[in-house]
Formats: sequence, structure tokens, C-alpha cells
Amino acid sequence: MVRKVVGVFSACSSFDDYAVERELFKGRDIEIVGVDTADAFVAKRECFDALILTNAKLTRDVMADMPACKVICRHGQGFDNIDVPSATELGIRVCNVPGFNTEEVSDHALAFALMLGRNIPFYNHSVCVDHIWSFNSYPANVKISEMTLALLGFGRISRRFAEKAKPLFGRIIAYDPYMDESVAREIGVEVYRDMDALLKDADILSIHVPLSKETFHLVSAEKLALMKPTAYLINCARGSLVDNAALNDALESGRLAGAAVDVVEPEPSPREHVLYDQKKCVVTPHVAWYTSTAIKRMRTEAAQSALAVFDGQEPGGCVN
Repeated sequence: MVRKVVGVFSACSSFDDYAVERELFKGRDIEIVGVDTADAFVAKRECFDALILTNAKLTRDVMADMPACKVICRHGQGFDNIDVPSATELGIRVCNVPGFNTEEVSDHALAFALMLGRNIPFYNHSVCVDHIWSFNSYPANVKISEMTLALLGFGRISRRFAEKAKPLFGRIIAYDPYMDESVAREIGVEVYRDMDALLKDADILSIHVPLSKETFHLVSAEKLALMKPTAYLINCARGSLVDNAALNDALESGRLAGAAVDVVEPEPSPREHVLYDQKKCVVTPHVAWYTSTAIKRMRTEAAQSALAVFDGQEPGGCVN
């Protein structure tokens, strides 16, 4: 059997010298070539029979420079950094790892919702930054059990979030033109067929849709203006689903009460960002997925997809 070369461009694998991947490839004539910079990737990618990666942007020109490559395995669920139609034309399979982080991201979104619902980040700022110890340093909320949690998108993560949040919130509503309405009703989620109506009724809006040309800046200044001035926004999906400048303006002007985001626009994030100094916005650095359990599953399933293609089998998580 001809020796195969698997390129790995992911910090999730390099920190332990590709131990998970080495164990899976044991006994196979497979060489792991790790790259940790864009320059190293350019220098070595021509020899890759498979590529496992996180965030590197793969355009048609980049993939055309990998003539031996038969499969690209994305460390993660989203694959908006890969030109999938071009990969298909070039005969390259593209795989992701669906569902590896469902529990983690739904937990993170729930933590955000409870923090915002109880004004915890804003009171923390009042005490630790403004040195004001007072209950009325921020307007009082209604009880969480009287709030309406709105879910924009109703895929795996959103459904699991709904299940966890159902005992806590007064109402859970959801809009997704592709949703299985029967599943929503089984969980006890009210189905909305109009996004604008969802935004208007939300006390807390949580966004769970994939990023595409159609969903870029899905939550725009015009959409934010539909929301209550007492409402909050959560984004644990992709930064570019929300117009970040418009979100900052809405928070600054009081048209929106607060926000919590795990993703920003652009990523990798610059040192300075419009939301970083916004005291009404909590920002975490794209870590909603991040547990040791999720990392191991992600690495294992991505490497298994590469092995499947080498063996002439259908890989898991194939998107083309």
C-alpha cells in the first residue's frame, strides 16, 4: 500500500504531538505532517493525501495546490471556511464532525441566558469597575420564569438548549424555515413562522444558524430595531450572523439591554474590537465548544473520516 500523508493544521492536535491521531493511525503506513503557520501550510500542502484543519481558509486556488488530497476533515461543525463546491469539482470529500459539541454549546448558551436574565455581568461591572454597591445600579428584570426565550434556528444545539431551558423560562419560541415542527412541539416549544415576530416577542434571543451568503448579517440594524429595549441577545454560532457594529450601536443607545457573544466578526479576532469595550456585552473567545470530551471526539471522528476515504469507504460527516 502506498504511504499516505495526513496534514494537520490544528492547535487542538498539535499540543500533545498528535497523540490521538497517532493512536488511530497505528499500524498503518501513514505519516502525520503537522503545520502550525500559514507559511508552513503553503510549503507542505502539495504532498497531503488528507488534510485535517480548523480555521484555515480553503479557496479553490488553495485546494488546487493539493493535487494528492482526497479528503478535508474540518475540526468542528461549521465549514464556512471551505469552498465546498470547488472541493467537489476537484474530487475532494469535505467532512465535518456534527454534534460533537451539542452539550457544550447548549450549556454555554444557557449560562449566558441565566447570566443576562439576572443582570450578573452588569452588576459585576457596577461593583468592580464603577465601584457602586447598589441594587438599583441597573434596572430590575422580571423573573426568568416570566421571560420568553426565543431561538433563531432549531438544529441540534438549539433543540438541546430548549430541553435544558424549558423548566426555567416562561415561554420558549423558535423560528427556523427548515425546522421539524413536531419535534418543537414535543419539547414544548412554540413554533413561529415569521422571524420578525420572533424578534419582537423575545426577552432573550439566542442565535443558532449556520453562516452562509444568505445568513450573513441576518441580524442587522433593522432587525435589532424590532426587539424590545429590555431584550438581550446571545450568539454562540458565528460572529458574522450579527452586524457587530449595529449591535454595539443598539447597546450604546439603549435600544437593547445587553448581549453575550462567544463569536465576533471577524475571526481570528483583532486585538481591538467594537464590542470589547462595550460594558453591556459579555464576550468569550469562541470557547462554547471547548471541553476535553469534545476535543477528543472531534479529533477522533475527523481522523476516522480520513481513514474511511483511504479505505474506499463513505466517511462520516461528509457534506459533499
